[in-house]
Amino acid sequence: MLEGGALKVAIVHRVDRSEEDNLGELRELCRTAGYEVVYELKQVRPPHPEYHIGPGKVEELKKAVKMLGIEKVVFENELKPVQEYNLAKELKVPILTRTKLILEIFSLHASSLEAKLQIKLAELKYELSRAKEKVRLAKKGEQPGFHGLGAYEADVYYDEIHRRIVSISRKLESIKKHMDLIRLERRKRGLPMISLAGYTNAGKSTLFNALAREDVPVDSRLFTTLTPTTRVVRLAGKPVFLSDTVGFIKNLPTLLVEAFYATLREIALSDLILLVADVSDPTDRLREKIETSLQTLYNIGAHDVPILLVLNKADLVDRDELELKIEELDLDLSHVIISAKYGWGLEELQERVSELLRGFIKVETTLPYTEEAAKILDEIFRNSRVDFLNYENEFIRIRAEMPIQLAEKIRRKFNNGGFKVIR
Repeated sequence: MLEGGALKVAIVHRVDRSEEDNLGELRELCRTAGYEVVYELKQVRPPHPEYHIGPGKVEELKKAVKMLGIEKVVFENELKPVQEYNLAKELKVPILTRTKLILEIFSLHASSLEAKLQIKLAELKYELSRAKEKVRLAKKGEQPGFHGLGAYEADVYYDEIHRRIVSISRKLESIKKHMDLIRLERRKRGLPMISLAGYTNAGKSTLFNALAREDVPVDSRLFTTLTPTTRVVRLAGKPVFLSDTVGFIKNLPTLLVEAFYATLREIALSDLILLVADVSDPTDRLREKIETSLQTLYNIGAHDVPILLVLNKADLVDRDELELKIEELDLDLSHVIISAKYGWGLEELQERVSELLRGFIKVETTLPYTEEAAKILDEIFRNSRVDFLNYENEFIRIRAEMPIQLAEKIRRKFNNGGFKVIR
């Protein structure tokens, strides 16, 4: 960011015939990174070996760079190092690919040590795949984005990156073991895990705040949430672990999926996924985002986890338009319509979640007036939805919907004939 305003950038997408451009999302990514898009270029053609776009479009870009004071050019496409080098040489400004732009954005929003290490790992892996070619090109003469490499022998540079990757991977493995212990402790409580997932900027954090009464940062920019936030919340009276997770995006680079796999894997280990989508998007765009999110869930191994589609931001769509959208989408998924911002539909959402949750059973039981029973009663209040409680002369009668582990624990400890499961 420069004093007096954002860096001016041009955005470019070369597409094949019948392929839609993604300049709208690239523009939003640039805004999130703090850039001002002042020029857009789309070209329909096969990739040019030297520049990826055609030489005529390079000339067009060169004029725009001079006239508009453009300081970076951002490509939706992935570029080969030689194409990046040639473009930087012609345009005299740094060239960013979509992958590098997303890495920049992730760096801006990383707050936890784990997220910072994951991003650095992704950056190094991206650099490793291009290191030898970049060193060879850098020796031909310095260009924007290729500075400072001339002194390196390619193998030395490559080995240094590889050494750092190994070091960071070890640190992340240590963090993963710690997180596994936390996950194990959660499992011991017997509470279900619900993950909020979906396309970035669909309103997941707003919904998390509404359900958990939290104040997780909410921003219209993309990728505000990188580190999952997990809280125990009550939905329709049932206590659950609710986790706010990193947003998905179209064509999320593979190396980022790999780097954040441990984080994304948390979703795959959930008992239920609330797939949040922005229902105010145009129908085709909404369908594409839902499909992208479902594909990402499949890629991280979450295809067996029950999914409830949560169509958010209903306050931005009138009733007739909303009904038409639902009809046009022809959804296979079970869905609810809400406005997390205004709290509309949250009661129905909680009831639907309650119906879908596995692992809870309704129990009626009696507890004696003993110290051990008092501890169990406290556990019931913490981990169950209590529907009925009565202190009688010889025992306490209670009816509650509770985790199966807790019900079994009560049955074993106080097998006095007063225990029954309610169908």
